[in-house]
Amino acid sequence: MLLASIVGGLLTALFYALLRPSPNITFGVFYAGAENAMVGRVVYDTEYGLYVYTPVVLLLFYPFAFLFDLPTAVLAFRLFNLVWVAGYAAVVADFVGDVADVGRVDRLLVAGFVAGTVYPVTIVATANMGIIFGSLLGLGFVLLERDRPSGGAVWALASLVKGFPALWGLYLLRTRRLRAVVAAVVTGGGATLLGIALYGIDAYRRFFTVAATSRVRIQSFAGGNSPDNEAVTPIRPLAQLFPGVDPAVWTPVIVAVVVPLTAAAYYLLSTDDLTDRATLLLATVVAVTFAMPTSQDLDVYLVYVPLVVLLFVERDRTVHGLYAVGTLFLAYNVGRGEVRSVAAAVDRGLSETIMVVADPVLAFASMPLYGLILLYAGCLTKAWRRGRQRGRVAHLRRRLGLAGPSTE
Repeated sequence: MLLASIVGGLLTALFYALLRPSPNITFGVFYAGAENAMVGRVVYDTEYGLYVYTPVVLLLFYPFAFLFDLPTAVLAFRLFNLVWVAGYAAVVADFVGDVADVGRVDRLLVAGFVAGTVYPVTIVATANMGIIFGSLLGLGFVLLERDRPSGGAVWALASLVKGFPALWGLYLLRTRRLRAVVAAVVTGGGATLLGIALYGIDAYRRFFTVAATSRVRIQSFAGGNSPDNEAVTPIRPLAQLFPGVDPAVWTPVIVAVVVPLTAAAYYLLSTDDLTDRATLLLATVVAVTFAMPTSQDLDVYLVYVPLVVLLFVERDRTVHGLYAVGTLFLAYNVGRGEVRSVAAAVDRGLSETIMVVADPVLAFASMPLYGLILLYAGCLTKAWRRGRQRGRVAHLRRRLGLAGPSTE
């Protein structure tokens, strides 16, 4: 699965090189935001688009705006991403080598999976900060597994970029990482106070009224119209099935489904075993991704570390199969436009034949969404089977009044 995923990354790199050599980049927003902030003005609506992160994150882009013009800064940021992801891949490969019986080839495959698959390749090509953001979950998990509460602080940094990582704190509470919770609160609160001191309370007020609300694009699903390949929210297929329903209805429905399912997994799984802890974290991240109507395909990079750990340590064949197939769906994140472009470049008649199948499949849901559904199914299956082993399924049935008559 890792090798197939790396092949998908190489194909993605070829796609950008041959068919999309000048992709749309997002770095201009960060650059313009930093330029304005350096002269004392936090501007969310820039000439390159809307800056949507908290003001304090702008500090990361100060060196690029101060030292370079925009084209050079884009190149410098891409190089920075390459160095960062190489270091991250080395950390993850070393961690997997510590917790699983793997050889050198396996470590190289893990590193290649983390650094050379579709998401890091796309992030580097589009000069996005998804590698930095996505790596924070993995780095935090590694630190927590090595009994370092600073893992909570790392997760708090992720919440400064996109607010929903604050919900990862549920995992910290379930695993009783109380010192990590304190580290997260101190880091998040301290960084926010720093931002207020630098930019003023008004910058944060405008963040919540202008930038944060812009992430919610639920009305793009109105009438069942399929948006682009970035959507990994279940709202997308639900809007296809029920085009006449206001898409705003689906967020509370999804929350009402994933919250009890994930809570059941939290109850059924132990926290004493690495396999169970990785399953808990993966279920948490996928559930939060489903519940957030703003989730995009590059957010899938968040699941890499718990997923790659489970690919090596999970021994239940059914559960492992769900993870493996889900990995393949994640690895080949293609949309209708990409499939049509590639097929047409080979043979126009072949393109028409392929699109007969690809159009409805990829209109209904994105490839990463199919993959995340399989991963979530694997987590829930693991929780159910582990709960039966521990006697917690029977206890849960009794608590819910679902137990049958006693046979004693």
